[in-house]
Amino acid sequence: MRTLPLGVLAMLGGCTASKVEEDLDIVLKGRLVDEAGAPLPETLLKLYRSENSSCAFAAFSSSWRSVKTRADGTFELDLLGADTRNGSIARCFIVRSPAQSQGRSLSAYFPIQQSEVALPTFQEWTGTLTATAEAQGVSVSFRPLSVTHGAGKDEHVLSIRPSGVREAWQVLKASSPVHLSDDVLEDAAGLKASVIVERDAKAGGVTVGLSYSSDEVALPRRARVPASRGAACTYLNAETPCRITSGDLGGLVLFQSGVREVAVQLSRSVVPRKAVLRNFEVSGILNELVLEGSADGTQWMPLANLLGGAGVQPFMEVALTGTTPVSQVRVRATPRETTGELRSLGQLSLFE
Repeated sequence: MRTLPLGVLAMLGGCTASKVEEDLDIVLKGRLVDEAGAPLPETLLKLYRSENSSCAFAAFSSSWRSVKTRADGTFELDLLGADTRNGSIARCFIVRSPAQSQGRSLSAYFPIQQSEVALPTFQEWTGTLTATAEAQGVSVSFRPLSVTHGAGKDEHVLSIRPSGVREAWQVLKASSPVHLSDDVLEDAAGLKASVIVERDAKAGGVTVGLSYSSDEVALPRRARVPASRGAACTYLNAETPCRITSGDLGGLVLFQSGVREVAVQLSRSVVPRKAVLRNFEVSGILNELVLEGSADGTQWMPLANLLGGAGVQPFMEVALTGTTPVSQVRVRATPRETTGELRSLGQLSLFE
């Protein structure tokens, strides 16, 4: 399963008291249809449940129950009140449709607080994605959810993934078309784009979070290679060869506690014009978070303020201000409190 969208986590996080008795008979039912509204028969849906009211991703390593749709796309599952609670706490449930060969899937997130839960109609969404090569990157177009599912307060999130599960890039509040630069795509093979949209709906007195994932589209392979590819790096217990310059766009390095500086030693001096950071995360409160360059490892010059603009994001494409050739580049954090530090980084790519 993919990581749950932040909006769903916020809505269903924490601990909520259960309103059902343990011996209560409960019926969970719904209907699965394709994007055009035609029923999807004989389709196996999986039901997950958490240990508490949180729908955090880590709680759903395996499904708890499954149910198959009937000829008309409807499904029904009998439960007991005891199934829906852990002590006095209501559990969070997920009903998930199987991922189609093209990639699309649909999930619903909800607690169960009554004897009958009629879920909103599960209507698939393809997104109709297309990817077109351009002079300086790739343009990805998609059909918004509202075209087939009616108006809603939708925020589309474009995700780029290699063959693995972890994202190589993400565009929040995406609108079609989305331009992806060659600096973002590098020379990676097998990249695919998809779009995720969240909506809320009511089922009785319960709010249900719906997460739609579109079909995937393969991206044309590009040929951009960063000047930092294969460069050595320095941080606490850094591995050799360096994982944050390897070109694995879906990679991730989790730093040990106390790391506030990560340095990259380039194979030659360059004037870096662009930096791309992937799966980047900090913790605590920082007074300063900067990208700096140096010709000798002693005198450092500013290249970018990573706290400026929209602030720290997991995926950042940053224009650099330096005009002098450098052979070393570092990300440096200055904490306001002792907890401020660098948490993770997938790739740090530098371009001339």
